[in-house]
Amino acid sequence: MVKQTKPFILEIKSSRRTKAQPIEQKRSIWGAFASELKQDLAEGEVPSVDKAPSEHCPEPMDMGLAAAIEHEEMQDLPPASGFIEKWAAKRAEKPKAGAPDMVAAFLSRIERQRELLAEFEADPTGFKNWRSAWFRKVAGGFGVSIGHDRIDAGNGLRYIVVDSLRDVHEFLDDLGQHVQTDDKFQRALKENRKLRSDRRTGASAL
Repeated sequence: MVKQTKPFILEIKSSRRTKAQPIEQKRSIWGAFASELKQDLAEGEVPSVDKAPSEHCPEPMDMGLAAAIEHEEMQDLPPASGFIEKWAAKRAEKPKAGAPDMVAAFLSRIERQRELLAEFEADPTGFKNWRSAWFRKVAGGFGVSIGHDRIDAGNGLRYIVVDSLRDVHEFLDDLGQHVQTDDKFQRALKENRKLRSDRRTGASAL
């Protein structure tokens, strides 16, 4: 058996020593800054680290630019309406419930008479609403009263006699114009309405 030579054994020992050497420790990514960082933290100072802008952490906006954008957005908003200044001068008291305008109420009564007159013209013999009508058949024509209230349209004008139904139509039209233009007639309507209201109130109190 051939003996192994000595140089071969020395080569193996040398290889084992190379493997047995301690692993070199990794160097810190902070390098020389690591010791200074430890010292600052020990003294209570927090180092400032510049952050690079990214998709999730955008770069802070300049204050002047932010103010300019805000001013531009305010200009895009619609101007204030000035509601109070515009409408305060037109403020008024709301009419109370159950107190309609005297002129409008009287005009609606005239309109009702026109409807009744149309019914009479369509069927004179079958007309049955005489109690609501302001007109009556009289000798020589038709008698027309201004409602069933004790009220006149001025100068005692409360009842007239006309020749035809056409005259009744004309009288109702003229009466409608008169109530809209005569202040005295409007006051008379208001006083008459108050009188009727007082009568109803007195009757209900009994």
